[in-house]
Amino acid sequence: MLTRLQCLTAAVRTKRPIVQCARRNSKLTFDEVLNKEKSKTTLQAELPYIMTHRKYKYSEGKVYHGFECKRIEYIPDFELTSCTLRHVGTGTEFWYIDRNDTNNVFSINFRTTPFDSTGLPHILEHLALCGSKNFPVRDPFFKMLNRSVATFMNAMTGPDYTLYPFSTMNEADFRNLQKIYLDAVFRPNLDYLDFLQEGWRLEHKELNNQKSDLIIKGVVYNEMKGAFSENSQVFMQNLLNNMLPDHTYGYVSGGNPLEIPKLTHDDLVKFHKKYYHPSNARIFCYGSFDLMRTLELVDKKYLSQHEAINNSYSRIPSQLRWSRPRNVHIPSRLDNMGASFNRQNQIAIALMMCDITDIQESFELNVLCEVLIRGPNSAFYQSLIEPNFSGGYNQSTGYSSDCKDTYFVVGLQDLKVEDFKKFNDLFDKTVLKTIKEGFESQHIESVLHNLELSLKHQSPHFGNALLFNSTALWNHEGDVVSSLRVSEMIAKLRSNLKDSKNYFQGKIEQYMVNNTHKLTLTMSPDEMYEENFKQAEKDMLKQKVSALDSVNLEEIYQNGIKLEKSQKTIHNTDVLPCLSIADVKDPPNLPKIETNTIQNVLTQLCKVPTNEITYLKCLFNITGLTQDEVMLVPLFCNVINDMGTQKHDFRTFDKLILSKTAGIDFKLNFVENVKDAKSYRLGLMMTTYALDKNVPDMFGLCQELLLNFRLEDTGRLKMLVENYISNISVGITSSGHIYAMLSASGLVSDAAKLKSLLSGVDHIDFMKNYLQQNNIEKICDKLKAIGKKVFNKSNMRSAINSSDSYHASAMHHYECFLEKLPMFEKTKSSNEIKLLEPSLQHYVMNIPVNYCAKSFFAAPYLHEDHPVLRVLAKFVSAKYLLPVVREQNGAYGAGAKIGSDGLFSFFSYRDPHSAKTLNAFDNTYEWLLTENANIDQQTLFEAKLGVLQQLDSPIAPGNVGIDYFLYEVSQEMFVKYRSRVLSVTVDELRNVIHRYFKEEPAHFGKCILGPANDKLEQETKLKWKVIS
Repeated sequence: MLTRLQCLTAAVRTKRPIVQCARRNSKLTFDEVLNKEKSKTTLQAELPYIMTHRKYKYSEGKVYHGFECKRIEYIPDFELTSCTLRHVGTGTEFWYIDRNDTNNVFSINFRTTPFDSTGLPHILEHLALCGSKNFPVRDPFFKMLNRSVATFMNAMTGPDYTLYPFSTMNEADFRNLQKIYLDAVFRPNLDYLDFLQEGWRLEHKELNNQKSDLIIKGVVYNEMKGAFSENSQVFMQNLLNNMLPDHTYGYVSGGNPLEIPKLTHDDLVKFHKKYYHPSNARIFCYGSFDLMRTLELVDKKYLSQHEAINNSYSRIPSQLRWSRPRNVHIPSRLDNMGASFNRQNQIAIALMMCDITDIQESFELNVLCEVLIRGPNSAFYQSLIEPNFSGGYNQSTGYSSDCKDTYFVVGLQDLKVEDFKKFNDLFDKTVLKTIKEGFESQHIESVLHNLELSLKHQSPHFGNALLFNSTALWNHEGDVVSSLRVSEMIAKLRSNLKDSKNYFQGKIEQYMVNNTHKLTLTMSPDEMYEENFKQAEKDMLKQKVSALDSVNLEEIYQNGIKLEKSQKTIHNTDVLPCLSIADVKDPPNLPKIETNTIQNVLTQLCKVPTNEITYLKCLFNITGLTQDEVMLVPLFCNVINDMGTQKHDFRTFDKLILSKTAGIDFKLNFVENVKDAKSYRLGLMMTTYALDKNVPDMFGLCQELLLNFRLEDTGRLKMLVENYISNISVGITSSGHIYAMLSASGLVSDAAKLKSLLSGVDHIDFMKNYLQQNNIEKICDKLKAIGKKVFNKSNMRSAINSSDSYHASAMHHYECFLEKLPMFEKTKSSNEIKLLEPSLQHYVMNIPVNYCAKSFFAAPYLHEDHPVLRVLAKFVSAKYLLPVVREQNGAYGAGAKIGSDGLFSFFSYRDPHSAKTLNAFDNTYEWLLTENANIDQQTLFEAKLGVLQQLDSPIAPGNVGIDYFLYEVSQEMFVKYRSRVLSVTVDELRNVIHRYFKEEPAHFGKCILGPANDKLEQETKLKWKVIS
């Protein structure tokens, strides 16, 4: 299920005067408004005119459907043409990126600057998608998920902007979603009941009992309680609030849970009227679909009906620079899955950099920051990470360019309070030492090479990435077109470095030594943090309730009844556009895949347009490893490429890797038999890619690593192991539903249990205990044994994706690579899967929300029922779980899915309930019986579209053929599976409902990640295993 994304953000502590144009009876063009207001305020500069000599279908200066074309420019780095337009009447900026890409993107962006932490822009983002003038249906956003084949559908709240983006490869779908999104943002209903559901409300604990206690409910309210339960998010949020405190960044635009209940519906309506005006909007359009149809729709149906206003009221001034550094300390929640109490501390130093609109300067500072922190050759890595007094860099480390002012952060996690001073001293010494000694040119070049390689690497979601990477700069009226000329910026930087050998040292002196806008933020766990929050929540609720009179109480009661009635009302969705079978009947074009045996190695070959890059994947069968060895494979994957080789120490090897490849990565691969789900394979996959000119070096470096890896440096290994454990403990609550499903599935079969032990919550405890029980020398020996057993061509399969023109050369170098790899005896290829007895687990976490899951074994991937169950999962998610678990019960998200392993799973996300949600999972069959008569062809087709979104999603050139390589699902099997999805009948759907849901499954598991609940067994009438 796709859920709306949000970014924790900030807003103002000091109110500033707002300049806004008064409406006139006669319309003004946007340029007239600008001219009228220039004497009052500094306004947006004219977009620069850069003429191009390339012939193009549109011309600068011409007006197309109300939009004047201001600037056309070809960007060779990405093989695209940028066309910037401005609406004559409202001044709305429209940025069109013309590129030969089937995955088209559209987005409406607004600059939104809240002046409190009630989450106003975030809740408005939710409400805007809850019905509009032309589509007066409850929550068309979620309903369109199953009426579309969108490759991306979302809405996002950022620090000072709100985005409404989608992408799709189907033009009919593109036009449908444009209408939904445009109407949603410019003509939303903003219904009061939707505000109560999505934002916050007081409601009786027992809805129909007016004497029961009042509680606070709301989707965003619970979402933000979940967001604030992740310490790394709390740290980054406070870093932003304290680094840029004077304007909108001083608050939380996502919403502080204790502040959200201060928001009124009237505040939200006024905010929309002010900030969602077309003059304050920016529209993004990317891809190959007809631009004229889009411009005509936007102008005729929406913008032409508005008058221009001056949008300077939403402009954000630069943060006033401090005269002296500041120090801030904040408390955090004790993470019972994190490090020991005395080490659960974080510290960071943040330094103000430049204005985001200074493109070249910001680019160079970004590169400088990478040079300072990236890998073992960087100054801060050597001084702060290698001494091993922490758990490594924290999540905030890096160059931040999401706001008007950019800043650089270096921070550590999992260190002792007494080491705060050590961190500060080392930071200062590192800065001074770097100014004195400078940088190795090869290290700088490796960072620049990696950047250049990323320009060539093709992503299937390039349009979305371009939008997200450009949004902040565009939001502050920066030159987004020039920011795409990355090669020119690299060339200019290289020239600057050549002209001045101390060029980067000068930047360091300017921004890190002679910079008083410096924040040191520290965070330490408070055992009473959660209790203090609960008490603050109780006090806030008590204060609200005490202010209510009898009229208010009656209104609250009636609103609760009305909302429930509205939530249960079946709305007529015929008003919403939907694709037809003709739009989706044909499968995507699939490039030809060949399989050859080369030097006894099964090798998959795919010739695709790769933009002068060759991609390599090597999959080593590790099913024959012992259980103890298998448990260490995730750690092995994490450290093997960071220890160097017999020929090169780890610093030299890192420079070689980054200067010739995109990196060499290893990861565990776990695959159940897609035919019968009775066995599974374990693999260790190595992936890398390089420019064609560097392919010989790529294979040489891979060969060197596989044959001559080195693990003797136990001091470094100990540091890497401890950092690994710290990092896997971060972000659990951000992906809590994934961990809950992994754990629930682990109660169904021994294979899924092993998967959970290798990548789930259980893996964290295993690694902590393993490190305590084994010295680093023993761990080193175990890891060496794994490498010696695994890296041979007897148990290896490969996949190479390259362009047709380079294919012969790639194969020549591949054969040279294979020649030196050893041949061992083949190990067993698979293990038998055993199903387990039903069981239930509750992982007690010190958080205020739950993540619930239930899993059971259904049918293997190639079984005829699997596509039917996949369609059913979409139907159950859209028609049952979202209305009940999300809308009625207040969870942020809920859904159902079936994996390639044959396990059918239910899940909830940031859920205020546990037993109530699990009960909803268990009642799926009863609900399906009541809905039996309502399952018609249209409902079935919508569920099929939800499946096709996943099946037909775009694939990067480097990953073409990945399903066959990993799962042995051929293209013919894929086409057959897809056809089966489209051919599912209502009767077949009803049959699988009875076959798989009527009786309690013989093999199932339930899991909760969430706070302690003494009444869980009483509420569920089941025995739970509690893991603290």
